Amino acid sequence: MLSQFQSLRVIVQPFVQICLLRQGPQDLPTSGILLAITLSAYTLLTALLSNVSMSAANAVVWGLISTVLMVAFTVILLSVQRRPARLVQTLAALAGTGALLTLIALPVFGWLHGADLKAGEGALAWLIVVVLTLWSLAVTGHILRHALSVPYFVGLVLAVVFYLISVSVFRTLFPAAA
Repeated sequence: MLSQFQSLRVIVQPFVQICLLRQGPQDLPTSGILLAITLSAYTLLTALLSNVSMSAANAVVWGLISTVLMVAFTVILLSVQRRPARLVQTLAALAGTGALLTLIALPVFGWLHGADLKAGEGALAWLIVVVLTLWSLAVTGHILRHALSVPYFVGLVLAVVFYLISVSVFRTLFPAAA
């Protein structure tokens, strides 16, 4: 049991370091297996988080769409910058850190969903959601900065653009849940 925990720690630790802005995508191995694991975790956790406010079927669809959007956005950015060799590490970094931050957000969204907002409950939960969103944008900007070899500000702007695209697609496809 201890060795399994240590193995999991070895896998998760680089993503924690990226979330703390101490490492970048270039510090991950170029591994198709790691990419498959992180994309699967990202899709699953995005679906679980979405299931707090929508049906399970729609949550699964959103998890898949969210992953496809992330992949497409990353492929386009790396292609424009002529850096396709960085794709596997960049996607693994984005998916792995996204999964980790979503795992942290799950109980907060559960708390928020159960709060009576009209009675003033949930203010702290909303604050935590805002902090997690800003942290996620900072991490995404950090990853894109390294992947594209651009200043952090450019990576951050691209992270915000991707976030706005995702929100727009979500609201268009699932207006009742938005």
